[in-house]
Amino acid sequence: MSARELSVITHVNKPSIGVLEEAATAGDWTMSVVGPFRGDRLPDLDAVEALVVLGGPQSAYDVENHPYLVDEIAYLRDAHAREIPVLGLCLGSQLLADALGGGSRPGDSGLECGFIDVTAVDDESPLHGRFFSFHSDSADPPADAEVLARSDRYLQAWRLGTSTAIQFHPELDGPGIEALLALEGPKLRQYGVDVDAIRDAIPAGGPQPGRRLLDVWLDDVPARNPVHRSDSASAQPHSHPRRIP
Repeated sequence: MSARELSVITHVNKPSIGVLEEAATAGDWTMSVVGPFRGDRLPDLDAVEALVVLGGPQSAYDVENHPYLVDEIAYLRDAHAREIPVLGLCLGSQLLADALGGGSRPGDSGLECGFIDVTAVDDESPLHGRFFSFHSDSADPPADAEVLARSDRYLQAWRLGTSTAIQFHPELDGPGIEALLALEGPKLRQYGVDVDAIRDAIPAGGPQPGRRLLDVWLDDVPARNPVHRSDSASAQPHSHPRRIP
């Protein structure tokens, strides 16, 4: 059986996605990564089996300074309409909110940085636990979205059909978090963040916090619909991914 292909949209040149790479390899997926911010073309949705949209330093609502985000938002709206499984992470979750009728905005509870306790609606969910987070922007989900998880400060996960939005970072492994702290550490210290405490909390070995979550999401992507997706009027619906409760 040939490997399935996971399409990934990045907003930085060298994304740290160690946990996502491990989960994809274990699930027999190959990954294709594109960066529209650097002029890469978005993948043809007729060929996309599943899509992950990563975080980045941009603000989803700042389309004046990042005009390519307008195309990304429209692309996510189209992917959702075609029932392509989409997973939006951090900035990706905010773009997904913009695409589906919600809205991104500056967060009203300040910077959330470090390992946070995420409480899922279902405490057996892979969303329930302690994960790395780094953001100050937030988003209001679409009115008909299902809220899946929160922290004590922000909404952390919601779902609408085949689209799932997660505010924290399940894709980052220890080295990825270390690299982020090395880059942003001086700025974070100016805001009173205890960077050394965050670094000490990075798991030293064993499964990374986001691995189970990503495994569940990838395992639940249904087989490709043989009907051409662009023919939405005649296409048979997918069974929606439902295993991240």
